[in-house]
Amino acid sequence: MARETIILTRQDIAEQVDIIAGIDAIEAAMGAFERGNDYLPPKAIFEIPAGEAGTAYSACITGYTESANLLSMKIGQERTHNPARGLPTTDSWIPAFDPATGELLMICDGTLPTMYRTAAAAAVAARHLAREDAKTLAVIGAGQLGRQCLRAVRSVRPFEEIFLYDLHEPAALQAASELGDSIPISVADAKTACSNADVIVTATNSREPIIMESWVRSGTHLSCMGSDLPDKIECEMSLLPKCRKFADMIEHALLRGEVSNAVGRGILDQDCFEGSLGQVVNDDLTGRENEDQITLYDGVGIGIQDTTITRTIYDQAVTGNLGTRIAFS
Repeated sequence: MARETIILTRQDIAEQVDIIAGIDAIEAAMGAFERGNDYLPPKAIFEIPAGEAGTAYSACITGYTESANLLSMKIGQERTHNPARGLPTTDSWIPAFDPATGELLMICDGTLPTMYRTAAAAAVAARHLAREDAKTLAVIGAGQLGRQCLRAVRSVRPFEEIFLYDLHEPAALQAASELGDSIPISVADAKTACSNADVIVTATNSREPIIMESWVRSGTHLSCMGSDLPDKIECEMSLLPKCRKFADMIEHALLRGEVSNAVGRGILDQDCFEGSLGQVVNDDLTGRENEDQITLYDGVGIGIQDTTITRTIYDQAVTGNLGTRIAFS
């Protein structure tokens, strides 16, 4: 007899799913992927004609993870002019399947899980690549991704102070008020935030650099999480050669990550990455070599992260009886 399908809205996930529970799962999945235990087809990302609607991208990201025993297929949309219509810039959905039977186990909002898995990966990178004595965090971007990155990254290091910047200052002030319960959060300009940080997390949709080379101190770690398309960039390109660089998947990052523009312009070579974060997780590769080194994680995002966070959401939905159940057959 077929199982019922769980339907979870974004509000269900926001109110009832624990993001912190996904960090260790994402860490384990990235290590397992490097051992060849999972299946990850190339991303399908393409621009579609949108007339006066601005830039319009559609994407399908799928993956199978052995450890999660799940197959997911995330379908996402980005429309840059949607805010003028009172709509979000991005929207996505995730159907999740039992790989053995093909049963549709769950359909859930994909936007918030994407934020969760991206934030969890940023936290894994900070855990493995930041200095042990890192005390100050700067988060650049106070939207949904920045908020989730702040929540996740501060859980893996004993930060004593957090700086938050957003181009729209009221958004930063609101986020600081809502999230500043355990660690002080100071709203600051980008230069002040970065110049005082041991760990910098970028979480924007920027198409031009917002982190300047001169602002980044020796020994800093950067988790760059916003540049997931070829025309996005968050760091000044001259900063990148100074960093020891890691990716979630190098082949993807060379096409559309933070580093891809610098490679395209000849500032960096194709072999500029030391390796993947999964290799560091597995202790197959040294992350930080010394206290003065600047490390950078180029987090483009890969399907096994979506599958893994979807499994954590599904498990919490089953255990907590969350969402709505529908029998399709």
